[in-house]
Amino acid sequence: MAAARKSPKVKLTQQRITLIFDTETTGLLKPSVSDLSEQPKIIELAVVAIDQSYERIREHSWLIYPAEELTPIITKITGLTNADLKGKLTFMEALPEIEEAFLGACRLIAHNMPFDSGMLKNELTRCNRQYAFPYPPNQMCTVQLASDLIFGRRAKLTELYEKTIGKPLAQTHRALDDVNALVEIVCAQRW
Repeated sequence: MAAARKSPKVKLTQQRITLIFDTETTGLLKPSVSDLSEQPKIIELAVVAIDQSYERIREHSWLIYPAEELTPIITKITGLTNADLKGKLTFMEALPEIEEAFLGACRLIAHNMPFDSGMLKNELTRCNRQYAFPYPPNQMCTVQLASDLIFGRRAKLTELYEKTIGKPLAQTHRALDDVNALVEIVCAQRW
């Protein structure tokens, strides 16, 4: 009779992943009763994942073709032009990659979460995926955290960065730049 083989003991650890994300858009959200066709669209989305030790483990960034012309004010704010977005994936085409980036995370952080999650919800609704998206179960808004802990009012990202990091932030209103600044804040605050 052959001796039974012992399985090696494998130490299983579940990594607690936090996603920090930001969107750039064609405009500001309209009231939720507005028709979806009137709501703005995402033109840029960035996500950085950090582990429970606040170490960066991956980042993703997408330029998204909104299938409509950008207004001059959006180009002025973000620096993005219609030419920058021409030929890029639509949100629906980028969705499998976006879902993969969000998959398995336990926490989601944004500076002004209601705006960014509202934009994401609208895009998912356009794709008929609003109920199938892998939303992390815990969501945190650094505007609210900063208001409660630091300022006593709604704080801009630039204010929170300077207060936390100790130097000014040259805000570009580009999704990955804003996410990188927010990662520094989250890591410094240990949020």
